[in-house]
Amino acid sequence: MPTFEQISNGFDGFRKVLMAVGAGFIVVVVLAAIVRELAMGGMVIDPVVVKATNTPDAPTPELSAQQIARQLDKIQRSGVQEWRRLHVDDGVHPVDLQIPGAPLSLRSAAREVVALFGLAPVTLRSALTRRNDHGGYSAVMSLAGDHGAMANCPADGIEDTLDNIYECIAFNAIAFVDPKTAAAYILKREQAECKALDTGVAPSMPDLHREEHRINNRRENCSFARTQQVIAKMMASTDKSELRWVPYIFGQIHMARAEALVGVGLQQQLSELDQAIGRFRDSQRQMQHSPTTIAVLMKAFLRKGIIVHQTTPSMEWADDANSLLQKRLVIADQTFAEAAEQLQQIPKTRSPGLDALVNRLEGLLIYRQWMIDAHRRTKSGVLTVAMGKDELADLEKAAARYALAEAKSPASATDLMDWGNILRATGKFDEAVVKYRRAVDLDPSTEGGVLNIAIAYIERFERHPGPPDTGQLLVALGALEDYLAWRSSGGPYRALLPRVKRLLASVGHGQEFDECLSKTIAAPPFDDPKIEKWKDAAVFKFCVDGAIDSITKVGIRPAEVTNASR
Repeated sequence: MPTFEQISNGFDGFRKVLMAVGAGFIVVVVLAAIVRELAMGGMVIDPVVVKATNTPDAPTPELSAQQIARQLDKIQRSGVQEWRRLHVDDGVHPVDLQIPGAPLSLRSAAREVVALFGLAPVTLRSALTRRNDHGGYSAVMSLAGDHGAMANCPADGIEDTLDNIYECIAFNAIAFVDPKTAAAYILKREQAECKALDTGVAPSMPDLHREEHRINNRRENCSFARTQQVIAKMMASTDKSELRWVPYIFGQIHMARAEALVGVGLQQQLSELDQAIGRFRDSQRQMQHSPTTIAVLMKAFLRKGIIVHQTTPSMEWADDANSLLQKRLVIADQTFAEAAEQLQQIPKTRSPGLDALVNRLEGLLIYRQWMIDAHRRTKSGVLTVAMGKDELADLEKAAARYALAEAKSPASATDLMDWGNILRATGKFDEAVVKYRRAVDLDPSTEGGVLNIAIAYIERFERHPGPPDTGQLLVALGALEDYLAWRSSGGPYRALLPRVKRLLASVGHGQEFDECLSKTIAAPPFDDPKIEKWKDAAVFKFCVDGAIDSITKVGIRPAEVTNASR
């Protein structure tokens, strides 16, 4: 039987083991907390000092910190995917260890240890003050340890609402810590304002006055002054990773201006696009493996080639090589060829995502060059399908590029739309519809996807071998009705309506459709602009519904002779 001394020694040994295990556990927890702080980095938001405690609707310090964190997240989402996003700690910690009465918790102690090595996260401090009885606020923010990182909110021209104040604090914090993300965010804000370049310009104005108005509108609406202020901060940085993105941001400014100049003049758009291409080339040379820089460079090339080619369908065909039509076809062709040459310079060793991007771009360029070749073959800008083995082989190669890319990286809605267009050009209408539907599923706001479904079904009916198929015709008109009812922006339908007229005339229902349009459009307008907006869509849909009813009852009739076919 063990003696008392043996039992006491046993308990003493067991106590020592428990103390060693406990001490080891504490060390592990502390080390884990320190490692977590080192890995997390980013930005910590201290509770906001709110100087409006006697106001019932004043936000609490914790709520204000959370709202600033929300704005920081929103701003960071405007950056490109390959940019590393800062972790943001809004100060709300559901689990933290602290000895009662002790000044430090486990998290704050770990942060203090990390700070000893100069690796502590940036701390955002701010104070919020009620300015007036109308809910207006002002604020001051600073980044701890950096006396130059201070700002007052609201900035000039910004309302003093709480949301705007929170956004101002978050934006200034990001502008100090990650200026390229701040530049991307404010660029998107200013891009929304870069429009209305012909405001105040009347057709009867003298040329000089018209140009004066346009210059003034551009300076006021499309100067991107705040974006360029943030770019200046990027250029002042000693971080080379920031400097490499400067040309990218400038290129995006030129792309936004080119978009705003649609309808003002082709040459002015091309000037902005050429400047964007130059900037993107500079950025891509510095980051040859960056999917973003490759994608935007190709986007600029494609945009240039597409807008040049889009001006040609309305031109009368001319075989003269010196004609404006032929010169523009050559410019578009050369632009796509130059883009293809740029793709060949991308390193062959690349990530699966980058390889998928290159494959899709190669496929898209093949398709766009085919469109120009088809225009020359048909001497018409009307979209058609591939003819002959060579054209089909080229488009099948383009579709294969998209299939290869799909195996490496999921397609976006835009990718699926382009893939569907290629399949439609090869006559694979049902496969094209599958891609269009996937595009709409990914991005429900995609109007073009639903429209292209209707066009694909119309072309399937038109090119169906043998006798006309009533079932296919009704499917096509049903898809058109769906587009008009749910996705259309309201018209006018300058290209689509004449096409549907020709389709219905080819099945003996064109005259009824024309009579329906004339009768329905004559109805008096609504006083409510919100309702009147849908007049073109309503007339078109109403008469398509009538055509569906008529075809369902009597079927397809002999084709009618139209003015276009006489």
